Amino acid sequence: MELSILLFQQMLSMMLMILMGFAIVKLGIVKSGQSALLSAITLYIIVPCMVIDAFQIDYSPEKFSGLMLAAAFALVMHLVFIWISKLLEKTLHINAVEKCSLIYSNGGNLIIPLVSALLGKDQIFYCCAFIVVQLCFFWTHTVSSIGGRGQMSIKKIVTNPNMLAAAAGLLLFFTNTKLPGILGTTVKSVGGVIGPVCMIMIGMIMADADLKSAFLSKRNWLVCVGRLIIYPSLMILALFVTRITHVIPFAKDVLMILFLAISAPVAATVTQMADLFDNDAQRAGAINVMSVILSIITLPLMLELYQQLL
Repeated sequence: MELSILLFQQMLSMMLMILMGFAIVKLGIVKSGQSALLSAITLYIIVPCMVIDAFQIDYSPEKFSGLMLAAAFALVMHLVFIWISKLLEKTLHINAVEKCSLIYSNGGNLIIPLVSALLGKDQIFYCCAFIVVQLCFFWTHTVSSIGGRGQMSIKKIVTNPNMLAAAAGLLLFFTNTKLPGILGTTVKSVGGVIGPVCMIMIGMIMADADLKSAFLSKRNWLVCVGRLIIYPSLMILALFVTRITHVIPFAKDVLMILFLAISAPVAATVTQMADLFDNDAQRAGAINVMSVILSIITLPLMLELYQQLL
């Protein structure tokens, strides 16, 4: 319960940061569209620095095993979510934006600052496994779903700055190499601002959203309940059935971090992809904003459920 309360408090802190971004748009200081600049800075500079800094820990077989466990479970859960969403596509006639909003969570930009604040910087290390797995799906499944199969690009996966940062970070981790003095301080400092920058960016986007219409849409509620409650519950069910948290000593703590990533609101990348391929971007943005607001309540509740059942 204590960790869930701390998470709730941290979520409220992040909501205040979101309100800052909301306010500067409503007051006319900046325009909502300028959030794209923050998005680019986050993607190409802040997140790669954060990923590299996360790997600046001493190598140990247990840490490596934990990383592989997190990556394997992230892969399995994404495949399960894709399969279930495919069934829903046929039965409930959900469209590409709704389907991808159900599957993909903001397990990087939102969860990393939460994990850092709650559990310490060293635990961000396991978030990187989730980020790498999801990036592969973003540039294959998400692109083909929203933009069409012709838009898929293996090159974009390999050359993505976050993937390159993960590769560099892994190399540093395996060789037990620490970035020297000024370089290490710079990477750490830049990566450390990911939380406030991302929350302000979300607030700027929220300022232009029609929140009333978003919350009145039954289909938006369907997607948000699926993303924030039903899909994370499937991971709890899988862990409960396999009893992996009882078999592997460190599994419960490692997979709790992965669970937080899977319980996060809709990935902002879904909105970016929808905008890029001109495929219902406004709806994608509305679902994203709605899920962020609801996650203030659902994330602590899902964490408490995880701790109680496992």
